[in-house]
Amino acid sequence: MANADSRPPSDHLLRTLAAVPVNSQILDLGCGHGRHTEALLRLGFPVHACDPDAEAVQATRDTIAGLLEQGDADTVVREATLDDLDYPDATFDWVVAVEAETYARNEAELQTLFEEGRRVLKPGGWLYVSLPAAQDGGGGRPDGEEGRFSEEVVDRQRSAADLAEASEPTHIEGDSPRIRAIYRRVEPHTPV
Repeated sequence: MANADSRPPSDHLLRTLAAVPVNSQILDLGCGHGRHTEALLRLGFPVHACDPDAEAVQATRDTIAGLLEQGDADTVVREATLDDLDYPDATFDWVVAVEAETYARNEAELQTLFEEGRRVLKPGGWLYVSLPAAQDGGGGRPDGEEGRFSEEVVDRQRSAADLAEASEPTHIEGDSPRIRAIYRRVEPHTPV
């Protein structure tokens, strides 16, 4: 199966992780066809990936198979919903959800994404998230469209999941506006 996503990996994500120790455990949450999983493996990071779509999981496995020992792609990439995300608590240094809409299509799912992201992060771990942004339009959501989020909704759900804002969310304009943010799991004794 060929990689159906020919877009390059997120330059912002790769620049963000350039300063991160290469032994940091990363979870690519919503890996799609593996463009970020592949890039992170090529940079030397130990990466695990998951997606709720079986075809996406197979595409990611096919994409990264040459970068791993034979058979390892099957254990590194899993098919999983947020309800059956079976990674142990406090496993990852980073959780990367570049297309978080894979798991979060409404406010309740967004809260679950943040809660599960926090659960699998080690204390002091980081959550990188990018979501479709609501446009000005009124009604409960600024544009009233399911699957698009205002900064206020994202902040409310982030706060409810007890994640600290590591950088102010960025609103990215364009044909498909997005909100991009980095959050951190902070515990009372988390080093700064």
